[in-house]
Amino acid sequence: MKESDEIYKKIFKYFSNGITHNLILWIISKQSIHGYGIMKELDEFFDSDICEFKSTSSKVYPILRRMEQEGLIIGEWQIVNNKRVKYYSITDDGEFVLSHIKSGMNGVLQNSKWLDFIEDMTGRKIKQVNLDECN
Repeated sequence: MKESDEIYKKIFKYFSNGITHNLILWIISKQSIHGYGIMKELDEFFDSDICEFKSTSSKVYPILRRMEQEGLIIGEWQIVNNKRVKYYSITDDGEFVLSHIKSGMNGVLQNSKWLDFIEDMTGRKIKQVNLDECN
């Protein structure tokens, strides 16, 4: 049983690390936000009772730096309570990438194999989305 527990933890770690980049970009698209605020938002996605993922500065800030270098977000320093705090905003390129992520997610919801997988993994019925109704 212990070996299975380790495998589960490893698989969930890969899953959470993979989706974290997309979540960060989405969070920033909703508001100008500082790194600590992003970490708090991420922690709401990954309930600590369910998974081992905990956002830390050593996980989040390298992602933010890469996203800045790639031109997906821009960071601007502001003074808040006499401290320098970097607030992040999404760029046009970031919005473009996010629109492709959304398109991919919509594609997942149109694919019956993905729906079967999601329903089986969650035990919840997923309503198939008609993209024509969304536009």
